[in-house]
Amino acid sequence: MSGGNSSRKSLEMDSFHRRFSAWTPFSNMPLNRQLFQERVALISHWFDLWTNKQRQEFLVTIFLRCTKSQLRFVQDWFSEKKQVARVDFSTVLPRFISLYIFSFLNPKDLCAAAQVSWPWRFLTEQDSLPGNLNSKLVVKDSDFSAGTAIFQEFAKMTNTKVKILFVPCRSNISGSHSYPSLSKKNWHGVHKKDDSSSCTLQPHFILISSRVPAYELVVDSVQAGVLSVVYEHSGTTLDGLLHLTERALAGRKARSVGIFSEGDSREINLLQGYKIGIKNLLRPEVRDFWEKLGSHVATEEEGGHVDLFVPLGASEAGVEALAQLTRLTGTLFTAPAGIATGSYQHVLSEWLGPPGDRAPPLVYFSEPKLQSWAHWAEVLEDTLKSVRKELGYLSEELHKHIIARADKPLEFLSDFLLKKSKKSQYCEGNALPTQGDPKGTLGLFRKKRNVIPDDSQETKSSLSAHEVHTERLAVLERQLQRGSGEQRSAVARELLRSERKYVRLLAAVRDAYAAPLSAALAANRAILSAANIQIIFADILRILNLNRQLLDNLGERLQEWGPAHCVGDIFMKFGSQLNIYTNFFNNYPVVLRTIEKCRERTPAFRAFLQGCDKTIATSMLSLPELLLCPSRRFEEYVSLLYALRLHTPAEHAGRGVLTAAIDQIKDYKAYLDQIKENVHMKEQLSHIQRLIRGCPTLSEVNRHLIRVQNVVQLRCPDEEICFSSRLYEQVCDLTLFLFNDALLISSRGTSHIPFERTSKTTYQFTASVALHRLLIEDIPDSKYVKNAFILQGPKHEWICATEAEDDKFLWLSALQIAVRSSMDK
Repeated sequence: MSGGNSSRKSLEMDSFHRRFSAWTPFSNMPLNRQLFQERVALISHWFDLWTNKQRQEFLVTIFLRCTKSQLRFVQDWFSEKKQVARVDFSTVLPRFISLYIFSFLNPKDLCAAAQVSWPWRFLTEQDSLPGNLNSKLVVKDSDFSAGTAIFQEFAKMTNTKVKILFVPCRSNISGSHSYPSLSKKNWHGVHKKDDSSSCTLQPHFILISSRVPAYELVVDSVQAGVLSVVYEHSGTTLDGLLHLTERALAGRKARSVGIFSEGDSREINLLQGYKIGIKNLLRPEVRDFWEKLGSHVATEEEGGHVDLFVPLGASEAGVEALAQLTRLTGTLFTAPAGIATGSYQHVLSEWLGPPGDRAPPLVYFSEPKLQSWAHWAEVLEDTLKSVRKELGYLSEELHKHIIARADKPLEFLSDFLLKKSKKSQYCEGNALPTQGDPKGTLGLFRKKRNVIPDDSQETKSSLSAHEVHTERLAVLERQLQRGSGEQRSAVARELLRSERKYVRLLAAVRDAYAAPLSAALAANRAILSAANIQIIFADILRILNLNRQLLDNLGERLQEWGPAHCVGDIFMKFGSQLNIYTNFFNNYPVVLRTIEKCRERTPAFRAFLQGCDKTIATSMLSLPELLLCPSRRFEEYVSLLYALRLHTPAEHAGRGVLTAAIDQIKDYKAYLDQIKENVHMKEQLSHIQRLIRGCPTLSEVNRHLIRVQNVVQLRCPDEEICFSSRLYEQVCDLTLFLFNDALLISSRGTSHIPFERTSKTTYQFTASVALHRLLIEDIPDSKYVKNAFILQGPKHEWICATEAEDDKFLWLSALQIAVRSSMDK
């Protein structure tokens, strides 16, 4: 009996230990450690799969269960990892803000504050301090730019109403005033009334890629009051893009964030090396970028959303990527869903997602300007390329002068006049009104869009964030399901219309150029020899015959188009004959060189081209421009076929053949893209080699340029003292060319021309270092040097400094990633 009791007690004790030890063995420490590591790995795996909000809830739950000693350990760990600066606010903030803070103290407290330190005593003894008791400050424009953002945050925290008097400083020019070169993030909302403070703290924000054709005109189309940042597509990292976003928002949440970049219906070409689609969306660095970007957007309850100006809503992969991003970040992602071939017309088409008061393009841009850009983007880009080369490094300086002297004062004036006339109430935020009826303007963007049923305010307020999130995803699905048959027919008609236009351009080559030259040759009045005519026109005429067959097949199919029809079999037959295109692209450089040689050496051919180029018969295009059409058509094929499959039911008999045709055309487009990239990289390397005197041969397989950075080379006379006390002197100007496998360093010289504003820049080769042999060392900022770093090679080192803090961050971020990539290879 006693044995039974002892065994029962033993079992109870084992059960007790197992229950309170979570089945963790106490006596076997190696097993205990192993089990602990397995559970940590399991929780870490779960943590990686959670959304940002779920991670935050988990952390709150864990912290609530921690003891004081454990919380103190976390605090010490954060203090060690990220140092917290403890400085006197009066030495950091602009003086007028410090004076405003001290204005809340009574005379007794002012006397006590004067005994804290010399800076506090100096501030408390200012004559202007007693006059600030009514919360009225006189601010100079030199202080305004640096302090506005901080001032607004302080006013929000103290819940006070402060009147700012803007007093411009006089310049050296008699009778004139100079205004501060305020960035949009600083001047936004300065003259806002009290009831619109929420709009001030939550502006619209858009990122514009430098890869977008004629991006200067896109920037010019941005509405007043919308924050915009142009980022370099090449050489910028995901961390650098987040850094630019944080600097522009200055701690505020954005009502919406737009990303205007290149891309197609499957992926967004965000940065060089980052074509983001459904396949790589969950990569750790990509996922972390979108989660952090979503944290800068207003909550769903406040109507926050992210707008991608890439037609992701026109393919299954793109729609899935949008839904995945929405689930991942808890923020609604929208994108164009319409298909319009040619230039960037998709930006002005229908958008996928619940409609708001205005379509996304009208939130950020002036409609007439954006329409003009979309129509002429590719043509203007050809001109702007040469303009950028001529301006060179002067473009940034010219931009600063233009902005400082013209743009910002006009925006201040327009915003002030709009508020005075009380005509800006129908605009959202600071958006300028467009010409014509606002409702009629919105009709262009709101065709066939499904509107969420209007619920009562009580019902909307009672919805949780998860319910709102689920409802918006359901709206996306309903938008795709409704009218799929009509959309499918519309895509098929667009396919036929664009093919007819493409064949017409190819026929212009035959009718305006090939046929007259062949006729002149047959009549013994030869302008070109038979061999040259064969080289220039043989391949393009074969392409014309192939696409005429494709056009005829599409026309016959569309005449009897119905829900059961598809075009997959037509494109499968077309894809089996793409060797004709391959011959054209292989001979394309020879064709262009032949045209150039014949123009230079044959006056009759030069006169013939002058009479034929840019006429109505050639759609105002030249012969080289017409020969560009085949290389651009395949992107349109892929986009249109993806859109057709998006609206083709899964049980459709022709869906499988359509998918096979898409894969075939997409593979050929990838081959074509690789040819384009190789030509572009070769031309880029040749240009740099011609630019730099004494430059070694740069042509290497798979070498490409990542980023170019202008810096100042420094020298430290005494390197024995600590970094914070070192003095530096400037030695010369350098330009750093970062490639994917090496860093090229050149000295930069500037020569000015008498009576001219422009200058000439020359580059002299200094050294080159393989990236896997390069060491990077940061130099902390001190009162003697800013934005400095050290580049150390096997034989030499260079102490460099950038002009701006952002330049240093972006440069070192790109350089470190390039070094790691080269070491991995």
